Amino acid sequence: MKRSSGIFFALLFVLAPAALLAQAAPDSTAMSPFAVKTSTRKLGISAYPYVYYTPETELAFGAGGILTFYTGEDLLLRPSKILLSGYYATTGQYKFTLGPQLYFTKNKYFISTTLDFGNYVDKFYGVGNNTQEIDNARYVSQAFGMELDLEYPSLLKISLRSGLIYDFSNSTITDKKDNPYLLSGEVTGSEGGLISGLGLTWVWDNRDHTFFPNKGGLHRVKAVYYFNAIGSDFDFDKYEVDLRQYVAIAPDRVFAFQAYGSFARAFPPFTELPALGGQNRMRGYYQGRYRDKNYLTGQVEYRSYLWRRLGFVGFVGFGDVSPRIRDLKLRQFKTSYGGGLRFKFNQAEKVNLRVDFGFGKNTNGVYFGIEEAF
Repeated sequence: MKRSSGIFFALLFVLAPAALLAQAAPDSTAMSPFAVKTSTRKLGISAYPYVYYTPETELAFGAGGILTFYTGEDLLLRPSKILLSGYYATTGQYKFTLGPQLYFTKNKYFISTTLDFGNYVDKFYGVGNNTQEIDNARYVSQAFGMELDLEYPSLLKISLRSGLIYDFSNSTITDKKDNPYLLSGEVTGSEGGLISGLGLTWVWDNRDHTFFPNKGGLHRVKAVYYFNAIGSDFDFDKYEVDLRQYVAIAPDRVFAFQAYGSFARAFPPFTELPALGGQNRMRGYYQGRYRDKNYLTGQVEYRSYLWRRLGFVGFVGFGDVSPRIRDLKLRQFKTSYGGGLRFKFNQAEKVNLRVDFGFGKNTNGVYFGIEEAF
């Protein structure tokens, strides 16, 4: 592990308890973790500084916060949240993110928006599941992005929501460095560009808890279409299937399962190709180390609290990318495994700060985040 991951580890558990002073006190009448209903209706404000190291950012310094609240008094209502974070990395990379997610009327209506702006020092190794390591993979881009998700009750089933999606991003590759793929000019999106897409989503959600589910599932399917008539520089489609299920062997001792697929069609820019790796799936691999039009992955994670606010997880995953779905062979999938520590940052809503140590084939990564990976 990099020495800077030790710096992060120390700061996480030294600084996190102090951040709890900004948080509303937990309601002692909160119900069992197996119950859907909760009587906790207090405003929660949690803020934290951090230092961390990931394969994508290298050494980074930042601050973040989460505001949790309820839009009504209905006991079935899930907590809404607003996330705000920003970081600066020693590579010159920085990013600011604002992400409100709001539930209304017995969770029948849901609004989510993600706004982000940043300067990114990224890497591109070409397209495919067997690309080679190169010394000059880096490039620099600047981008502003927004995704808006509006969901409403479906006529099919009470626990099912349908929704409309708008996805927008405007990026410029400000420095191709010596990246041979981008310098060739043959890669779609090698100069950056604007994407604008409209889509649909279907969500089935019967989790017993938003931030630390013990049972139930969250299943999401979405399709987004990008085309010139709504301002996009590129014509392509993206489809995503995300299936999550949670099974507890005891309260707060949970097995979490996820199957995930992402698929692009027509001519997407390389930045929109499904990318393997990152802090949520296939941890241990650089996000985008392998890219292609089709990406399948699955993972299993065991979660448990050790003592009071402290917890741990262990996880294993597998996945791969390919130009065609039929080329995805389970026996050839790449593997990911690792573990992590948790600190219950918001006790009332069971929101965790997390640090994960992920390993893949000849690669590893350290990841910091708020909330669980999935």
